[in-house]
Amino acid sequence: MSDKPSQPLSPLPRPSGSIDHSEKAVAVCDESAMPEVMDAQDLTPKQQYQRLWSDLKKDKRFVYRSLFVMSLVFAWGYDAGLSGVAIAFPEFRQVYGDYYEAGDEFVIPALWQSLWNAASTIGQVFGAFLTGQLADLVGRRVVLWTAIILSLSSTFALVFAPSLPILFVSKLLLGLSIGFSTVTPPLYVTENAPAELRSSLSSLTNVIIVLGFFLSSITGYGSSKISGEWSFRLAFVLTFLVPSLFMIGLPFLPESPVWYVKKGRDDDARKAIIRLFGKNVDVEQRLNFIKSELEVSAGEANMVKQTSWRAIFSKEHRTRTLVAVLGLQSQNFSGGYFANTYQTYYFELIGQSNAFGLTAISSTLQFVSNCVAVAVSDVLPRRKSLVGGGTLLLCWSLIIGGTSLASESNRVANTALLAFMITWSMLYTATVGCFGWAVAQETASQATRPKTIAFSLVCQQLTALLLSSVFPYFINPDQLNWGGKVMFLFVGAEIFILGLLFFFQPETKNRTYHDIDSLYAQGVPPRKFSQYNVVDGVVVKKQRV
Repeated sequence: MSDKPSQPLSPLPRPSGSIDHSEKAVAVCDESAMPEVMDAQDLTPKQQYQRLWSDLKKDKRFVYRSLFVMSLVFAWGYDAGLSGVAIAFPEFRQVYGDYYEAGDEFVIPALWQSLWNAASTIGQVFGAFLTGQLADLVGRRVVLWTAIILSLSSTFALVFAPSLPILFVSKLLLGLSIGFSTVTPPLYVTENAPAELRSSLSSLTNVIIVLGFFLSSITGYGSSKISGEWSFRLAFVLTFLVPSLFMIGLPFLPESPVWYVKKGRDDDARKAIIRLFGKNVDVEQRLNFIKSELEVSAGEANMVKQTSWRAIFSKEHRTRTLVAVLGLQSQNFSGGYFANTYQTYYFELIGQSNAFGLTAISSTLQFVSNCVAVAVSDVLPRRKSLVGGGTLLLCWSLIIGGTSLASESNRVANTALLAFMITWSMLYTATVGCFGWAVAQETASQATRPKTIAFSLVCQQLTALLLSSVFPYFINPDQLNWGGKVMFLFVGAEIFILGLLFFFQPETKNRTYHDIDSLYAQGVPPRKFSQYNVVDGVVVKKQRV
């Protein structure tokens, strides 16, 4: 596609019987702030950090609320880590597995191991889909209450499960609650976040997930020192922790102002805005800005149309839906499922004597690298971070797969394999893991965001379900016993995904939703978004210096 002309493009078309979208944006923005919005893409890192710190202090009440809401995403990371850790417990395999005489060890049958790993994923698929329906129907708070009640009840069944079938059902229900609690918090935060804080707050998703994975590995390491069944059951018990604490604070969390506006309940929206941002917030400005983003002026019938499942596949939104899906798929098909979910078990398979300790070290490094990534998320461009990071991981995958071809007696090769596996995990959480979530949340329009995030997560969990079903057959010692060679399987898929992201992923860093809508509406190639500014709803190509 050819470059756009340097002169300003025509303003966005005005819907029949509505106020101009760009006029509404100007009406709620101070004109003196327009240069800052216009030049947001060109600020130096120092200027961006100064502005970010100022914005964090100004909206600290909302930041605290966001941290609270995002804490519920912890369940995904803890559950994902615990799935791999549990299989690595000899006591777990002894209670639920069969004796494998050739290896003189207990092994969970490959079928049940697949079901164990798939149960949570299946639940998450249905949970994410239902959230896309319920979030607009009954509100965000009802979905959050449903998530924690399901989580507490299913965890109780999981801890005391006497057999594999009950273990499977418990994990299935826990996955359903995780589906609710993974879609709703990012939706709540990103739809209400000021544009200048959205990048950092959207990146919190993976930080909390990695924190959950980190604590699951620490719990596994500590529990491995306990003898008997309670070594793994204690690790399950800690699944109670976050939902229990969240339930205490949930009554004080207001419903999303965006949801109130969608329902035409402006007075309730005003009250929610004050509770979210504090008494000093300009309530009417915030309310009008929400309305302009939702394009309420286009009419109630159009709003219903824009919030349907069909809308995310319409000509207007399908490219944005594709990017959101690819952002999360880049995580699965870069090898994240193997490196994170199966890391402890894999360390055991390659003969490491302290697999739990190594996982604890690896998860600690992942958490640190992810925190660093969030700290620079407002400085690093989205495209370079996701596409460039994915390319680097692809190279690492080739090295891990190649090193795995060496014999188990080759100590140098095994040490190198261990080092590359751990550093791969660090790179993953700092690049694809962090920015994949940000891209998925930021690309959708305000009206279609609940459905887009839900659909993206459903697609991610369906591919995770596929991987969880086949992985035991690739790495179990009584099956193909491929080990790290499975990383070769991801290389082709990741090349395909990165190629699509190169052409279709826009640069959304420091962009308002108005800017993103304008750039898409004017047909600017997504890979060239950074070359344009949006001024009063008019797209203008930057002049080269």
